[in-house]
Amino acid sequence: MKKLLIAFIALAVLSVSALANAAEIRVKGSTTVDPAMKKLVAAYQTKHPGVNFSISATGSGDGAKAIINKTADIGMMSRDMKPAEIEKCKANGIEPVQFVIALDCLVPIVHPSNPVSEITTAQLKDIYQDKIRDWKDVGGDKGMIALFSRETNSGTYEVWHGKVMKKEDEFDLVSRMPSNAAMAAKIAGNKKGIGYVGLGFLNPKIKPLNVNGVVPSVETGKSGEYPLSRGLNLYTGGQPTGETQKFIDFIMSAEGQKIIAEVGFVPMQ
Repeated sequence: MKKLLIAFIALAVLSVSALANAAEIRVKGSTTVDPAMKKLVAAYQTKHPGVNFSISATGSGDGAKAIINKTADIGMMSRDMKPAEIEKCKANGIEPVQFVIALDCLVPIVHPSNPVSEITTAQLKDIYQDKIRDWKDVGGDKGMIALFSRETNSGTYEVWHGKVMKKEDEFDLVSRMPSNAAMAAKIAGNKKGIGYVGLGFLNPKIKPLNVNGVVPSVETGKSGEYPLSRGLNLYTGGQPTGETQKFIDFIMSAEGQKIIAEVGFVPMQ
């Protein structure tokens, strides 16, 4: 009995020691990058079961804050860090390092029953400033346009605000969605609605619109032909080391980039 007790205690000590030595990578930020991140983590943990991850997807702005405040090892961002965010990093003794892991297309979406299939960036800007109010004014059936946009801490919104809105304000009464998934679900249930999502969030329940005559796709995103393309980024506070470096190397490898493509984004290789 005494030998069994000693063996049990030894096993418990080894288990606690193993847990204490297990690597943990904290990831925070973009809801756009999140689906790809979860699949990349699952694939990585298959090969490295001793590595634990915590993932929180609440927006690119929060990814930047997590790097500034040192509360994450990796910040997911669907936009570049702003100069002010970089300055805050440096003021906190941090040199942010950017890794562009994929490209994406911002895609305007409508309900599948909507006859509109093309739109221009100028029309989008007018729609979101309430200058174009009816679908008949852009080739659709008569009916008021219901506007849906992203929350302002979203990297997706930041890119939209720059590329479509030209840094001008949207209409005050636009409804704001917390994520790409929420946006897709909202438009799938609203026949008069318009919104926008990343390329990887397209599904049969929503209809993508061509922009300035260009189809949003992996090919047009990669070529730069599509006007609303962007990079998807990971940021670290300084050059990554240890498991964080190994994980980022995996993401940029052929295997990791294949997963990026499977999720629907444009791989870097």
